[in-house]
Amino acid sequence: MIDILRRKELPLLDPQTWDDRNDRYFMSIYKESGALGGLYGLCAATCKETYHHWRVFTNNADGACIEIRREPLEERLRQLPGISFGDVDYLVLGNVEKLRPGDRDRLPFVKRWGFGPECEYRIIAETKEVQRPALSIDFPISLIGRIHLNPWLPAPIADSLKVTLREIPGCSKLPIARSQLIDSGRWKAAGDKVVRKPAAPRIKLAKPKVAT
Repeated sequence: MIDILRRKELPLLDPQTWDDRNDRYFMSIYKESGALGGLYGLCAATCKETYHHWRVFTNNADGACIEIRREPLEERLRQLPGISFGDVDYLVLGNVEKLRPGDRDRLPFVKRWGFGPECEYRIIAETKEVQRPALSIDFPISLIGRIHLNPWLPAPIADSLKVTLREIPGCSKLPIARSQLIDSGRWKAAGDKVVRKPAAPRIKLAKPKVAT
């Protein structure tokens, strides 16, 4: 996240680093059949944050979620050579066996049905140059809608991190908040209302007297 904000670039990685071996295989045969020098991908999600996203894709209190404005992003992607993008299709084995040679362009955008809860969206880049670990594309801060910090990140550290991130050039007005997925004041207040639990008293400090 910090690297993206500082460089104003979005990194696409070598698919052979991905966890799903079926996925890696499809990407490798897609690359080989097209005689490509390099193939890169970025995986995102089209749904709101979920518990499983935080637990699968981050570690403990590390990691963050960057919301990207889809339409402006795709307008930029259409101007770049060798770029394709779109939602991932989730197929059961019976359906993937129905794919034919005319479906080659679908290979980077299909996964097994069991991965469906990811609601994945991909950006794929093809190059003639030799494969590298990553390929970056321009990514202006204006494409970011909001940044969610890890919900397990302690609140004082999250507050410090927000200040630090907003000191990065171009990020002073960036909406940044610690995710409330597992600790929501509104959620708890709704439960309090059900059982008619009185609201916690608010302490109002008196103004200090000024000596004359």
